[in-house]
Amino acid sequence: MFLGQGKVIKMRNGKKLGIIGSDKTFRTFRREKKHLFKLYNGWAFNVELLKELRDVGVEWIEVHCNDTKYIYRTNIQNFFNCGIYYKNPKGEKDYQLILPLDYWFKYPMLSKKEIKKIKKNLKKWLK
Repeated sequence: MFLGQGKVIKMRNGKKLGIIGSDKTFRTFRREKKHLFKLYNGWAFNVELLKELRDVGVEWIEVHCNDTKYIYRTNIQNFFNCGIYYKNPKGEKDYQLILPLDYWFKYPMLSKKEIKKIKKNLKKWLK
């Protein structure tokens, strides 16, 4: 349904949903202020997409939020074990699984400059 050729995942209408990395992580890029499911305080994904990602071996889901500069990360199995099923009342046919933020790790996003500085200091420390 969603998975196409390559590692970029798109909907039928061509909208990009995210990328599957070689580390078995599905990464999606969202604005927290717009896309966070406020009613349940969590991230929501289409149930069929989650099943397909799991079936192709994806183990981790990451949501990269450029507006708040945070990355949220969780094991995909958490959606199936702890997620809340939700059907959009506007008549859309897709079902969503919402995983509350309690089940996510939250990390600050680092710039390339910050990462380079950390690596440099780590090399000094390991000597």
